[in-house]
Amino acid sequence: MKFIICGLLALSFSLHARTDLKTVLILPKELNLEVYAEVDGARQMAMSPKGILYVGSMDEGKVYAVDSNKKVTVVAQNLMSPQGVVYEKGSLYIAEIHQITRIDKIDETFSKSPKMVVVKTFPSDRHHGWKTINIGPDGKMYVPIGAPCNVCDKPVPYQAMHRMNLDGSGLEIVAKGIRNTVGFTWHPETKQLWFTDMGRDMMGDEIPPEEINVITKVGEHFGFPYLHAGKIKDPQFGDKAPQGLVMTPPVHTMQAHSAPIGIAFFPKDKYPKEFHNCFMVAHHGSWNRSKKSGYEIGKGCVVKGKVVNYVPYITGFKEGESISGRPVHFLFLTDGSFLVSEDSPGTILKFNLKK
Repeated sequence: MKFIICGLLALSFSLHARTDLKTVLILPKELNLEVYAEVDGARQMAMSPKGILYVGSMDEGKVYAVDSNKKVTVVAQNLMSPQGVVYEKGSLYIAEIHQITRIDKIDETFSKSPKMVVVKTFPSDRHHGWKTINIGPDGKMYVPIGAPCNVCDKPVPYQAMHRMNLDGSGLEIVAKGIRNTVGFTWHPETKQLWFTDMGRDMMGDEIPPEEINVITKVGEHFGFPYLHAGKIKDPQFGDKAPQGLVMTPPVHTMQAHSAPIGIAFFPKDKYPKEFHNCFMVAHHGSWNRSKKSGYEIGKGCVVKGKVVNYVPYITGFKEGESISGRPVHFLFLTDGSFLVSEDSPGTILKFNLKK
């Protein structure tokens, strides 16, 4: 933990202000950019049909609402790292480290509405305890529980992806061997769950690579803590895997310590053919590497189940060793534009597809 705190402190001192985003960020030719809102510690986002944006945070302990006039209101506070939010049928679900709560009729009542506890049985470990939540094609809510460590071998519910009914019933394990996934989505055609996973620290600048994984069936094991990136044995746990355990390798690996978080596929009905079956990943950025990695948005495409042409897509969050932003999560809007949250410096960016 000492190394983590030192690394984060060093990073915070290198953040610098962006006087003009259009001159700092490097965009692909098809996009333009505007600042959507300023929200402290912005993490996962959810939009209601009325156009109210809800935003989770971590250290701030708050959930915010951003209305159409870009007015920011606190709708919940004094929470335990409420990074995950999802809107469904008039209710806002909030994922804290130790529980999931729900605020009904959130658009009408904002902070005046009481919170209902949906699940209160999650571990309270802060290390990798923050949670992203999403609702899958099956109508169930998916929530990961990370490893409470850099590398360790803990029993379930740790190191696993879970799902449940929206009322909290029917909690079950979907996949195991997952260290710390903070971003996941579903392929628009296959409906399979795609998720990013951050590799362990303290093995050097270049290993292990970060991962993109795909769950093809319930019960798969993705290697942690025994095997990293499908081929690198852990120096402590590499020979301790249960006999006969089948481990699923990643579908794609990426720069070590770049901290991939959000992942999102481009909507086919809003983007030209060359974007179909393509996705973006938000690389939040390294803290324990001699030269910083990440701090960018990558783009790749899926061809016959394999990731091809994975390249930097939106860059400029990092200039040399100076950092001006840390992208976290995506949210596509109905017109095809998309939002990107940055917990540092606390900005929500909007990228518009040029006409």
